Amino acid sequence: MNEKDWLIIASVYQHKNITRAAQQLYTSQPALSYRLKQIERKLAIRLFDESQKGLVFSAQGEFLAQHAQKVLRDLQQLKENLHSLDHTRQGEISIGVSSNYAAYRLPPLLNRFRQSHPGIRINLMSGLSEDIFTLLQRGEIDIAIVKDNYHWKEGQQLIDEDDYLLISEQDFDFALLPHLPQIRIVHGQHVTQLLERWWNAHFTHAPNIAMTVDKLEVCLGMVTHGLGYAIVASYLPLPEKLYRRAIILEGKAVKNQTWLLYRHQIAATPMMQSFIHILQGNAH
Repeated sequence: MNEKDWLIIASVYQHKNITRAAQQLYTSQPALSYRLKQIERKLAIRLFDESQKGLVFSAQGEFLAQHAQKVLRDLQQLKENLHSLDHTRQGEISIGVSSNYAAYRLPPLLNRFRQSHPGIRINLMSGLSEDIFTLLQRGEIDIAIVKDNYHWKEGQQLIDEDDYLLISEQDFDFALLPHLPQIRIVHGQHVTQLLERWWNAHFTHAPNIAMTVDKLEVCLGMVTHGLGYAIVASYLPLPEKLYRRAIILEGKAVKNQTWLLYRHQIAATPMMQSFIHILQGNAH
C-alpha cells in the first residue's frame, strides 16, 4: 500500500461514489475501479457490500477507510515537521505571536537573538492567539507565543505573567463600575472569557461599553483623555497620572499569561534551542 492507495480509499469513502472520487483524484472511473479491485486482492478483503442504495462499505472497508484517514493525517504531519526542520536548518524561523506581546515584549528579545545569530531570517506573524494557535496546528509556524496553552500536547512553557489592571483618568467607586463608560479592547476568546468571569463574580449588570477598540495604544489614549476606564495588562507603559487597580478573582490577582508552544522536533535544532532559551530567560 502506497500513499496513492490510501488517497484512493479515503476519497471513495468521503464521496461514497466512484465517479466523484475519480474526478477528485484526476483519474478515470475504470482505472480507479481496477485499483480498488487490486487492493481487495492484495489484502484478501471485500471493500464494499452489495446494495441498491449505492456504494456501501463493508465492515472491513470501513476499518480500512478509517485507517487510511489516519495514515494520511500522520503523513501530512510528518511532511510539515520535516519542512519546518529544513527551514530551521537553513537559517529561517517562523514565529506566530499575539499582537500585544509582539508590540511590547518581543522586540528586545528578537534583538538579542539576532545579535547571537546574525543572518537568520525571521518570519513574524501577529494576531489573535487562537488564530496563531491554528497556524501552529497546521505546521505553518515553528513557534507560537499566545495567551493560553490550549491543552497543547507537545512543548509548552509559561514565559510571561502580569496582572490585569483597571485604569482610569481618576479614582472611582468600584461599586459604580457597571454605570461608568468602558473602553473595551478586542481580545481573543480565552482572555475575553477570563475577564467576563471576573466581571460576573463582582457585578450582576453588564458593563457599559462606550467604545470598542482593537489597539492598546488607542485604548490608552481614550482613557488618558477621560473617555472611560479600561482593563489592561500591567506590562503596558502607563502614564504616571493614571489611576490603576489590580482586578481580583477568588482572592487572587487575575493574571495575563503568555505561553510558548512548539513541537519537540523543532526544538531539537540548536538555533531553536537558543531562541527558546532567550524567551524562557525573560519570564516575569
